[in-house]
Amino acid sequence: MSEPHDRLRPDDDGLARAAGRTRVVQDFSRNARSGTDLPQLRANLLEAVWALGFDYVMLQGPEGIIWLADLPPLWHRPRATDGDAVLAAGALSYAPFLWSDIPRLTTLTDAQQEYLSEAVAAGVGAAVSIPIHRPRPANEAGSYSRFAGLCSFLMRNGTPLPLESLAAAHYIGAQAFDAAERLRHFALTPDPVRRSSPRLTPRQRDCVVLVAQGKSDWEIGRLLGISESTVHKHIEDAKRRFGVSTRIQLVVRSLFDARLSFADVMAAGAPQARASSTCTTSVRDTAKVAAQIPR
Repeated sequence: MSEPHDRLRPDDDGLARAAGRTRVVQDFSRNARSGTDLPQLRANLLEAVWALGFDYVMLQGPEGIIWLADLPPLWHRPRATDGDAVLAAGALSYAPFLWSDIPRLTTLTDAQQEYLSEAVAAGVGAAVSIPIHRPRPANEAGSYSRFAGLCSFLMRNGTPLPLESLAAAHYIGAQAFDAAERLRHFALTPDPVRRSSPRLTPRQRDCVVLVAQGKSDWEIGRLLGISESTVHKHIEDAKRRFGVSTRIQLVVRSLFDARLSFADVMAAGAPQARASSTCTTSVRDTAKVAAQIPR
């Protein structure tokens, strides 16, 4: 499989690159939904990762176990979970984060500092991680959500991150995690019975579509003729139905389960890239993933 890095380099036409990113996300979403095993999912993920201009990828569960990956061969990750600096930062962050920002997100132990140093020595340069959190069951103590894992996109040393692809990477990372989680569950459960996917009410779907387009609760209320508090209730109920903790994960799951289409998200007249206070991230102002849906 070739690595089509040159397709998405900064000297390409902007509109063509945006259309290309959209196709990558659409193709991966379709393949992830229909995939039946992890090797197939890995192949589809690598194709999408390379098409977006990234060099490597790593999908991890909550204990640091790698579910799917393509990494530099010289990088030997530490065995102990508490030595994984990226995992530690992901457990504390709801937003995508650059690996260069990890020392600001958490106080690193010696083992975690060594982890990052070994990654650099093995050829890993700039990298970004997409953390995944799930709602915590009501009978469990602790915060309202639990850390489920993360998906990291990495570059070779000396190669900058393709900033224009970060929003698409967020969607693909979350979808890949959902698909891997589903396939692992089916592989471990004899004769698994597929649950029907959650359904949204028409009003919930209206709200989620506008969330995907970067609208705030106040703006959605004005557009739909309902109160801001009613919008909030619709969105919170939709999150509970899908078992997700954030609005971005709600949009991703709605796309993944075909409750929304990419035409809804990228509808003509959608606002230009902007992020509401509920959807901001720490991956630079140019990567406010809540609003920068590839179009």
